[in-house]
Amino acid sequence: MASNVTAQSVLKMISVDHLECSICTNRFRQPKLLDCLHSFCLECLQELRQSQDPSGTKLTCPLCRRETMLKGSGVADLPNNFAFSALVEEVTMQEKLLEGQGSDIKCQNCKEENQAISRCMDCDHFLCQECQKAHERMTVINSHKIYTLAQLRSGEIVYKSKLREEVPKCGKHPDQNLNVYCNTCQQVICTTCSVLDHAKHSLTGLPEALEKCKKRVAEMVQKSESRKTELSTIIDAMCKSRKDLDTMFANAKKNLSNKSHREITKIQQELAKIQKEEQKLMKEMDRTYNDRVTSFEAAQATNRKEVTQIEHKLEEVKQLMNQASCHEILELQQKLLHNLSELTGKQPEKFPDNLTFMDFEEGERSLGRLILEEEPQAAAKQSPRPARSCVEEKWKLKTEIENFGFTHAIKSVVAGLSNNTILALVSSAFAGYALFTVSMLNSHQKPSPIQQKLQINGLTDVRCIAVSKDDKLLAVDGPVVKVFNKQHQLLHQFTPGRGLDSQPACLAVDDSNLIAVGYEGKDEISLHNPDGSLIRRLPAPMIDDYLTMYEHRLIYTSSYRKRLTCVDYYGARFSADMTSDMPVDGYPTNMCCDSDGSIYVAVSGSTGDILHYSPNGKYIGCVIKGCGRPRGITFTWDGDLVVAAGESVKVYHRV
Repeated sequence: MASNVTAQSVLKMISVDHLECSICTNRFRQPKLLDCLHSFCLECLQELRQSQDPSGTKLTCPLCRRETMLKGSGVADLPNNFAFSALVEEVTMQEKLLEGQGSDIKCQNCKEENQAISRCMDCDHFLCQECQKAHERMTVINSHKIYTLAQLRSGEIVYKSKLREEVPKCGKHPDQNLNVYCNTCQQVICTTCSVLDHAKHSLTGLPEALEKCKKRVAEMVQKSESRKTELSTIIDAMCKSRKDLDTMFANAKKNLSNKSHREITKIQQELAKIQKEEQKLMKEMDRTYNDRVTSFEAAQATNRKEVTQIEHKLEEVKQLMNQASCHEILELQQKLLHNLSELTGKQPEKFPDNLTFMDFEEGERSLGRLILEEEPQAAAKQSPRPARSCVEEKWKLKTEIENFGFTHAIKSVVAGLSNNTILALVSSAFAGYALFTVSMLNSHQKPSPIQQKLQINGLTDVRCIAVSKDDKLLAVDGPVVKVFNKQHQLLHQFTPGRGLDSQPACLAVDDSNLIAVGYEGKDEISLHNPDGSLIRRLPAPMIDDYLTMYEHRLIYTSSYRKRLTCVDYYGARFSADMTSDMPVDGYPTNMCCDSDGSIYVAVSGSTGDILHYSPNGKYIGCVIKGCGRPRGITFTWDGDLVVAAGESVKVYHRV
């Protein structure tokens, strides 16, 4: 057990594979260091140069293909990797001790080649029994530190190569140690060279130069680590985008297949045409999906390769900084910094977010079409008058309708009937609900609205109402949505929710007669065809009792959170905080859209206001102030604004 622990302690800083030359696959012999920080045997590099270009001044690394400039005597003048040489010697010796080859270690102090039993750390020699006794007898050397092979084998004493303590000599003055660092030339020199050749240069002691070098290397390592983190974050984000693409791809294929099956069931004679169109769309979808996946994977592969290269380079730098002497680190300072600076130079491969979008849009006369990128919102298409989305407005009370016979609030008003009539839903804690029609004259005539109570069979628990483009009345009656014709006769009904606890809270219909139903507490809106069949369900966080539709957008308020939210038919959403736009005690209720997409929100509270927002949710101003307790709000056909305020209905016109 002790032997295993010792082996790990000897090799903990570097693996055995790192001590092998990648060319000859043997342990390093006189390892030399290239500019890219890769090391190879001197003899291997000499043979490599012969095979590449014997007379050339460049040597290409066989691992990374980086070029190293050769100077002077060529390969022989490359920096020595003393750290690797020392490690090779230490690991080799430790392996001999651990593998039971200690008997092969001979005495280095005499000529008898006796088996060594100990090592003198001061003489750096293995000693036989006789030489050990001689050491102990001689006064001059009896103070030397001597340890047995058993102590070395157990790990109590770790064998260290003398190469680690060797101080390099000056190439010009072999008797001089390298003990001064020239900042100007960025090299380690001897004292004689500092006087003769570097007298006017900036000189520094080795400890100070080493600290500066370590600091600069540490800074570059930190930048490289940040680069690695950035790439890892991008890879994670792209993985999520890939999952989103897969989900959208699967949903689009599912929607396409469902639509295809419905059409085949209804129109058998068009079966061949639909199948052919389906195959074409499927092929286009598959091709697009495969192309995008290929791009995803290519970008991911590039980023992963970059991360791997950074990891390898950082490991090499860390090994060198941990194992090399101060002379080597300072000699290799420029190479270290250059290699690290290269790690932060490249830009990561990114994938456009819009390429994760894929959907299928059903058609009326054809199967439909593929939507390969998110389409921008159309702002007020064919608006009958210039957009007012960024202009403050003034409104004036035109008329007020009272005497509905109830003492409680009018919950909502809707418009859209072709004869310029509005509907008012009046609720009371004592009398339940009632529906009234209010006939409106156009704005050029003297206002004389007439209200009339409706008696509609089949309604028992009305919560909200809406009117379609073709004058159909829609009402949420308990868990059911009921549709009535102009004569208020029941045409059909459907249950939009998903279970007994899924009660509709709000209702709206768009110009294409698509029906939207919101569910308070479920944070969801379901979108339906005119016949009640489900198109899709959309997340609607914080939805309350009020909902309207405009140009493929679903707009609702959250009274408690004081937010105005818009969700398009494909799930794209924006949300505006209304807190600073209204009084402290105010809260948003209903809303409606003008013909240019502007949003008008009723705010109940101490004053009762109508706020104006742009189509993208930007607050413009308060257009009506002090209108009571507004709950319902709508536009008439000729542009008047109708507000259900407390126990009356108020009609305003723009001035």
